[in-house]
Amino acid sequence: MDASSLIEVVRCHLGAPGAPPARSLREVLAARLTDPRKRRGIRHSLASLVSVLIAGVACGYSSPLAIAGAAAGWDPEVLAAHGARRNPRTGLHEPPSASTLDRLPALLDAGELEAGLTAWLAPAALDPQLAARIAARAAGAKAGRGTKRRRRAPAGEALREVRADGWFRAAPGHPWLDPAVTGDPAHRTARPAVGVDGKERKLAKAGGKKKVHLLAAITHGTGLVISQDKVARAGKASETTHFKPLLEPLPLHDVVVTADAMQTTRENARWLTEDKHAHYLLPVLGNQPRLYAALDALDWENTPVAAATSEISHGRIETRTICVLPAPPGPGFPGASGAILLERYVTTRKNGRWTMRNCEAVLYITSLDPSQASPADLLALIRGHWTVEHLHWLRDTVWNEDKSTLRAGNAPQVMSALTNLVITLFRLQGVTKITAETRRNAQNPCRPLHLLDLRPG
Repeated sequence: MDASSLIEVVRCHLGAPGAPPARSLREVLAARLTDPRKRRGIRHSLASLVSVLIAGVACGYSSPLAIAGAAAGWDPEVLAAHGARRNPRTGLHEPPSASTLDRLPALLDAGELEAGLTAWLAPAALDPQLAARIAARAAGAKAGRGTKRRRRAPAGEALREVRADGWFRAAPGHPWLDPAVTGDPAHRTARPAVGVDGKERKLAKAGGKKKVHLLAAITHGTGLVISQDKVARAGKASETTHFKPLLEPLPLHDVVVTADAMQTTRENARWLTEDKHAHYLLPVLGNQPRLYAALDALDWENTPVAAATSEISHGRIETRTICVLPAPPGPGFPGASGAILLERYVTTRKNGRWTMRNCEAVLYITSLDPSQASPADLLALIRGHWTVEHLHWLRDTVWNEDKSTLRAGNAPQVMSALTNLVITLFRLQGVTKITAETRRNAQNPCRPLHLLDLRPG
């Protein structure tokens, strides 16, 4: 797919109807960021330095020094497109020095950067039309590559059993499923949804520094990072206390918010439904003992499966089922409408043998009523929450974030924010192979310029 397609997406979806076209990312950063450097001795503009950092991250580099080393080999035309300084003696645009790029992330106001990115991206990212367009672009790119003919069925198909009445189970130990309620594992809901989860930069606490714990909000399905906040480790600050500050600037009207059990609190549920006019779908564990006991006491044994999925992929057979009942009135959880029991069964293959590896049951509470979400939608929302885990996996495997020793000032959060931004821009383009895209960018430094709506020369 042509990288310039991002420009069309941004201009179509980041600008309101009848309004001037949305500014490019570089223009937004130049307008929103305050230059923390002393005026004396400044050679490169702040916007040009941030532009080089973003391009370097898009090439797969995870540290400012590595980005500086790569930029030193870029052509003058590429540096000019980033706004780099022109050397008065040679007349050529020159790259920023390694020391300049190395100091900058620690000096930048991370909160200001995060706020600027959220204001630029969040309204469009929560638009269902943009989500549909991204999905269509990804599907078109996949179709353009062609499909390989499968020579044989997956090995796991041999474990499938079918009864005379049409019911089936994917593997021994898995439940029998009614084909009438078994849907597509890739089903997506029409209602936008946002997942909230935290992640630590493991080596950022080296040298006696405080842990760098980041809480992020990411859209289901499309995987666009629309907000991130640093969780302080002083006093009583935690992911729970940062839940509302993280989501406060987001337009969450009619949006479903999912999170882990840490965020299942009455105040969060009240705030989402009453103040933000949003919906929630939250797991219930031991931190809410009364609510858990009330949900666990429901008649799940006699409740039929409302929706299910079954699939074979990545060397495992996975079955998911949910049962749905009205929420019990006893615990008085704000806005609660439905109770959900999710069961998940996983069989994996190792050394040529299929073995039952996992069987778990989790209770959920939701403010969505049956008219707002079908059982298949609820199952898709529960699964969609783990899009945030894929984000964490990308940051650790492609950019080696957990191995990074950056810890000075705001550098860890700033570099994580730029990595989130690059992943988001890739997904806006419909890129599905992130590692391959970073390699192509590293081989051709002109390619990342499209991410910023820039052109060489």
